Amino acid sequence: MRLWDSIFKKSDTFQNLIRRQGNLTVEGMRLLNEFMGIDERASNPEVLRHNLKIQIKKVEEEGDRARRELINEINRNLITPLERQDLFNLSNVIDNILDYALNAAEEMIVYDVYPNYYLKKMIEKLSRGVTHLNYALDKLSENKQLVNNNIVAAKVIENEIEEMYHEALVDLFSNPDFHYIFKMREVYRHISNSADRISDAADIIGNIIIKKI
Repeated sequence: MRLWDSIFKKSDTFQNLIRRQGNLTVEGMRLLNEFMGIDERASNPEVLRHNLKIQIKKVEEEGDRARRELINEINRNLITPLERQDLFNLSNVIDNILDYALNAAEEMIVYDVYPNYYLKKMIEKLSRGVTHLNYALDKLSENKQLVNNNIVAAKVIENEIEEMYHEALVDLFSNPDFHYIFKMREVYRHISNSADRISDAADIIGNIIIKKI
């Protein structure tokens, strides 16, 4: 009985850590969305952007801690509720979503560029995508159909972001300022990479629920 209780206790530990990563990713995207709402006409935009970048950094660091805890739990336990490689990979791609969000904010400050229509729309879509992903993580052990519906929705949003990413590049390359082109292309790339990781996470979750059938 004690062994049985221990297995279920550890199952909760893994699920809670993955859910914490998911919640932090939603929070990080909320902050990035707020960051994108600041334009150069705002009062003290540099201060506002710097403060939000610090908040995003704190969330990203908390996500790193949750990932390290998860890896430590994987290494300490012979039995895990999901396959060890699935847990490791899922945690990794979720962590990467936050990493790219932070990179985008940092480079916009360093390059002194402000959000345009495309950036704002892509970040709005990213926020929706991670919300679907987080809901799938939350229901992973409860309702496979709800999980599947949400990972499909997340992948649809990822496709929308990629389409908008290419539209943004077409518009960007029509700009005569080559310095601006290089700066914004780097920022766009981080957003595209973040969207790719949403798709990767959805694929891993999809494989997990197939194995659980």
